[in-house]
Amino acid sequence: MAIPTINKMFAKDEGESDGILCPECKKAVCMRLFSSVDVSPVTLLKGIDGSMSIAVCPQCAAVFDLSKNYLKEKTAGTTVMITPEDLTLRIKGK
Repeated sequence: MAIPTINKMFAKDEGESDGILCPECKKAVCMRLFSSVDVSPVTLLKGIDGSMSIAVCPQCAAVFDLSKNYLKEKTAGTTVMITPEDLTLRIKGK
């Protein structure tokens, strides 16, 4: 017997950023970018923004919240440069 869930989360690999000095490990890296969208009925009924964008450092595995504006411009094809102001630490790296 299968039990349906109400969680509907979709994640997408958005590729790599241009070079940046990681704010956590201080090494020059190209961050891996991911986005996710939650389209569950609870999110829709409560009017919660279910989208999230993150960047992961390949050297120290630190996870950062990414500015929504940066990823929006990057996917639109605009030439953008990632800056430390676009990143907010979510999980400390090793």
